[in-house]
Amino acid sequence: MHPKTSASHLTIIQQLLKLAFVLALCGALAACATTPTDLSVLDKARLAIQRAETAGANDHAPLELRLANRRLTLAEEVLNEGNRIGARHLADQAEIEAQLALARTRAALARLRLQDKQLGFETLKTELVELYGEEVLR
Repeated sequence: MHPKTSASHLTIIQQLLKLAFVLALCGALAACATTPTDLSVLDKARLAIQRAETAGANDHAPLELRLANRRLTLAEEVLNEGNRIGARHLADQAEIEAQLALARTRAALARLRLQDKQLGFETLKTELVELYGEEVLR
């Protein structure tokens, strides 16, 4: 694949990750403004972390996953102290970090699949040249 094309794929992936983060942040802020605090908010963060872990975030987005887990732990501590609003904000942040970890993981896995396909293409191209000569590429 042409180097410019590969770079443009990475740029697009980075832009999509940024967009996903901003949308998740906006959604969390809107949720804070419109819904009452309840205990299930910790469950949403836990579920988001679990999804990220299942997708492979430990390998592909460990920093984001670690931040999500730390914020969830803080949310649990704050909730135990009776501060439901503070717990809600921390849990929302944990959920966003987990969603970011999931997005980064999916992007990393997509890059790996792309590399595999590029390698397969290069192998096929080499075989075609061996069989039919350089003219086959024109």
